Amino acid sequence: MTAAKEDFKLNDLDESNAITNDPALLALGHEPVEYSPEEGRSVLRKIDLHLLPMLMWVYMIQFADKTSLNYASVMGIREDTHLDSNSDEYSWISSIFYAGYIAWEFPTTYLLRRLPLGKYTSSFIVAWGVILACHAAANNYASLLALRFLLGVFESTITPAFVLFVSIWYKRGEQAKRVNAWLCCNGIGTLIMAPFAYGLSAATGAELATWHILFLILGALTVVTGAFLVYYMPDNQLSARFLDVREKSIAVERIRENFQGIGNRVWSWSQFREAFTDPRTYLYVLFSLLMNIPNGGYTTFGSIIIKSFGFDNRLALLLQMPGGFVDIVCKLGFGALSDWMSDRTFPAICAILIPMVGGIMMITIPLSAPGGLLVGYYLISCAGASWGLVMVMISNNTVGYTKKVTVNGLQILAYGAGNWIGPQIFQSKDAPDYFPGKLNMAIMYGAAACTLLAIRIVNIIENKKRDKAQGQENADTSAGAPKGDGAFLDLTDGQQKDFRYIL
Repeated sequence: MTAAKEDFKLNDLDESNAITNDPALLALGHEPVEYSPEEGRSVLRKIDLHLLPMLMWVYMIQFADKTSLNYASVMGIREDTHLDSNSDEYSWISSIFYAGYIAWEFPTTYLLRRLPLGKYTSSFIVAWGVILACHAAANNYASLLALRFLLGVFESTITPAFVLFVSIWYKRGEQAKRVNAWLCCNGIGTLIMAPFAYGLSAATGAELATWHILFLILGALTVVTGAFLVYYMPDNQLSARFLDVREKSIAVERIRENFQGIGNRVWSWSQFREAFTDPRTYLYVLFSLLMNIPNGGYTTFGSIIIKSFGFDNRLALLLQMPGGFVDIVCKLGFGALSDWMSDRTFPAICAILIPMVGGIMMITIPLSAPGGLLVGYYLISCAGASWGLVMVMISNNTVGYTKKVTVNGLQILAYGAGNWIGPQIFQSKDAPDYFPGKLNMAIMYGAAACTLLAIRIVNIIENKKRDKAQGQENADTSAGAPKGDGAFLDLTDGQQKDFRYIL
């Protein structure tokens, strides 16, 4: 068979065959699709030109939307909504976003499995855009708490959904660059938002406060984006408008070597249980928690931390730009290095040690040397590259669609918890230098590096056990190939003994 069945629909599945047969197998049949290297490269280019820009654009506006409170904090939102400057109300407004994130993470884990991936994701983009625009109407502490909580609910779907997109569209050796491509849009968002907020903060004489204008513009942009993607974002290769029938079959066949398919919609409780018996799950969760506690403080208090170095409000907005550049370079650089090495943990450890050094610099360099303090602050921006590679580890090494969404959901749950805790390590009583918060950042990043080392050791031990069981002591752990239709039977990494974990 050389083409996908033109009349195939995911709704044609019944539970009895979907439990063991991924839609990829039902679409392609039991015979591999033959295609030339040129055809493969052509299809990959199309995917990169159509799917990847969608993911990058959405992740950029999501980061801008999520961090808009950081910019609004020096535009007068704290004063206009009557937040108590002697309390931690601002910290709680930031943290409550992640309470919403956590509250919806398990429901969205289930729904990502059961509903069309593209339609579900894009509808939530529309919803969070509406909620963001409503921030402009907030006039007190309670209204901000409610809106930030709802914003967290609707944004909680994006990162786990995007990991699934990458896992079903790209080969394992292609994924690190792609995940870090959309993750680096956090940096691009910073490079755009910092000068935009700087210019907007200078506006005078407008009927609306500048922070009102900020939320209205970002909210409208997000709603328009989501409405377009409801129409254009594919659920998988078989529903992609930018591929013809032959290209769809090639796009599915390309990922056969991933030991997984393109995802059926039947929830497997056995895979759910296996996720909780896999030690990697708990290490991924621990890493995400440790890494994102400092991240929560960094993204919320960025402008305020820079102000603590002796800079004024507006300049603090502009001085966040180099951090965005560091974020982009580190994510693209470590992502490319990871794919080139076929190694995830070593580049991730290197990436997380850089912000640890940055944290140490911020607590040891005196306020009389603001240049050195800024360098330390900018090095914190490299942390996201390490987190991106952990998400690639989950995409590469967690097989079985239910197991993958469960492990990814747990890791994102820890992400939300870390970011919820993070702003609380920056207490108002520690102003203006926030020494305890900066110290905790350095400690957390160091502990996260140790967690990555533990993941590497677990994978090495398991690969050696599988090699020994199969009499392949010298096996190449990155070159295993699934046998027969095993790749498209929705089996887990634990069930597929030919599978080898990428370090």
